[in-house]
Amino acid sequence: MTINYLSDLLEQSQSDFVVYDMGRRVVPMGAEQFTAICAQHQPYPFPTQHQAWFAVVFWPKLATSKVEPYLWFLRMPLDERGLLSLTAQQDFMTQVITLLGQQISGALTEQQQQQLQQSAYLFTPAEVKRAALHAQLSKRWQRPPSIYYEHAQSELLSPSSEGWQQLGLQGIHDVCQRLESDQYLTTSIAAQWLDYPEPLQKALAEALEHCQAPDYLYQQLIPKLADVSNSQRLQTLRALAGVAHKADAALDKELPLVAALTELLPHASADELVILATRLWPLLQGELLLEFMQRLAVSQSSELFAGIVSDLLRVPSTRTQLLMLLQQPELPAPVAAAWQQFIIKQSRS
Repeated sequence: MTINYLSDLLEQSQSDFVVYDMGRRVVPMGAEQFTAICAQHQPYPFPTQHQAWFAVVFWPKLATSKVEPYLWFLRMPLDERGLLSLTAQQDFMTQVITLLGQQISGALTEQQQQQLQQSAYLFTPAEVKRAALHAQLSKRWQRPPSIYYEHAQSELLSPSSEGWQQLGLQGIHDVCQRLESDQYLTTSIAAQWLDYPEPLQKALAEALEHCQAPDYLYQQLIPKLADVSNSQRLQTLRALAGVAHKADAALDKELPLVAALTELLPHASADELVILATRLWPLLQGELLLEFMQRLAVSQSSELFAGIVSDLLRVPSTRTQLLMLLQQPELPAPVAAAWQQFIIKQSRS
């Protein structure tokens, strides 16, 4: 059989697999979607730094007992159309087949593991994203949470002055993935959000941005955007990332978060603009996109403008909207000037 794509290798090795994006938010991709991406039938939906960053978790289909899955963290370049590089896929598959043959889910020797880890296509994600992935997988497979779960649960219910320092990061992510079945804890987090020590609030926000929390929590956090300090507002934005990725969220003009962001944008900081672009980008549509671009244009940082615009133009779901906006004849002067400067720099590079 011919193996043209990474999905072919997984299927023909008699492996079951799941795939997660690891670039923007740790979120699952369906098998059909991943197969279409590998075959270049659709662009990679969540590009970061002009690359696809994803985890492939796989295990033997015919396993008669529970086996620990294998895990590849892969980064591969995208072409100018946002399609996953065929050359990179074939290069990596050649490395794997040369080392392991087509039975990729067999046990690896220590030497094989070391050799495979030398591949330029493998990477090590940040600890936060590894914790998010492990929490999602344990929930998906209905496995118990980590040993840090109960301690995190207890501390979030009744925070102490120093207890957060002993929390395991994995426990916080396990808690966030299970909030839908813990109404009492959800209510407690909403009520105490502004009272948590800053490091605990930050760790909790980073965990929430990779999951779909209960609507109640979002409803309680959105109004806080208007009343918090700059640091707390940034963490609250991260915690609200799940709202932007709900079905049809970008089409809901009455979404409370859209109204809150409209109020926030005129004085948004550079860090907040980055979070909006990298975590809440589905909401950047219509008037909100225009408000976002105006704030970005007056940020007095051509590097920030260039970085965010380049990033958004690579995201399939925002590219068309952004180009339509930037090509309007009556574009606000600051946006038009920044866009022209961006074009000139791009033509010189």
